[in-house]
Amino acid sequence: MLITGAVIAFLLLGVLLLLLEIVFVPGTTIVGVGGIILLSIGIYLAYTYLGTMQGHVSLASSVAIIFLSLIVLLKGETWKKMALDTTVEGKSVQQVENMVKLGEIGKTVTRLNPAGKAIFGDQIIEVDAAGKFVDAGCEIVVTKVSQNKIIVKTT
Repeated sequence: MLITGAVIAFLLLGVLLLLLEIVFVPGTTIVGVGGIILLSIGIYLAYTYLGTMQGHVSLASSVAIIFLSLIVLLKGETWKKMALDTTVEGKSVQQVENMVKLGEIGKTVTRLNPAGKAIFGDQIIEVDAAGKFVDAGCEIVVTKVSQNKIIVKTT
């Protein structure tokens, strides 16, 4: 009777740890490894001390419980409650091509080291001096505009 209780305890704890691993703890951690070890010990004890038939029952019931639990979690609203379900409406980066034009003249606000901030009209924009250092307050001209980068040089 003691062995039967131990087998059941190992199997239940193993299943619980595996479900915790799958649902709450991302990646392969000690929780999942511990669950597999406890399941293995429980199934081994069932085969060794309770016989082949009880071993088969223990193995099949463990697999069935894990499988059914995953189906319930994935089909139910539980999974949706844990997932992020918001949308971002704003833009993260404005199109640089629309902010400045090739040949436009501006003034550095910070030291370009080689990147820094410059003002063009009334907009302060991050620019790159193509590997050179430019002090604050210097006049610059836009030499290249590509996707998210503005390359400048001193005038």
